[in-house]
Amino acid sequence: MSIVSDQNVQKMLDAALTLFSRHGFKRTSMSDIAKEAGIARATLYLRFADKRAVFAALAASVVDAALAGAELSWREGASLADNLEATILGKDLLFFRLLRATPHGAELFDLDAELAKVEAGRLDAGFTALLVRRAADAAQAGADIEALGGPAEFAAFLSVTASGVKYETRTEDDYRAAIRRLAKVTAAAAGSP
Repeated sequence: MSIVSDQNVQKMLDAALTLFSRHGFKRTSMSDIAKEAGIARATLYLRFADKRAVFAALAASVVDAALAGAELSWREGASLADNLEATILGKDLLFFRLLRATPHGAELFDLDAELAKVEAGRLDAGFTALLVRRAADAAQAGADIEALGGPAEFAAFLSVTASGVKYETRTEDDYRAAIRRLAKVTAAAAGSP
């Protein structure tokens, strides 16, 4: 068990996210992270062996937040289109903002592929499982999910298409509008508003 408090760990991860976004992974040092977090460098090293370990923990934290955001976005009684839009944005809006709003977003996503493959896989698997559950819920509410190939195909289509939208749109307004269209088209294909 670490003697570093959860509060300090969160400060470290918040500081790392700020600095990685602002300066990139390569130009951010452990000293920079400790200073930004307002802790001693030794405290940072008590919890993380190196900057790669900080990034891996940050990736895990962001994935947890994205999956929780997607899970919590579904509203009982809302339309399928509204729920799909909210679920996708709940998962991907933070990633879109990191990708587009920071000068080092693309570098961080490349690092995601290199340093946090397990977390990227966990995000994909968790989101797909969530979408399969939501497809089953929608089918029980009268949506024709079979028209989209069944729950697994429904989930795969939404996951892949939403990911493409994230990379192909440039502004947050365009991104949100494209996700809204995707949700509406998907819901219409399932015979649901």
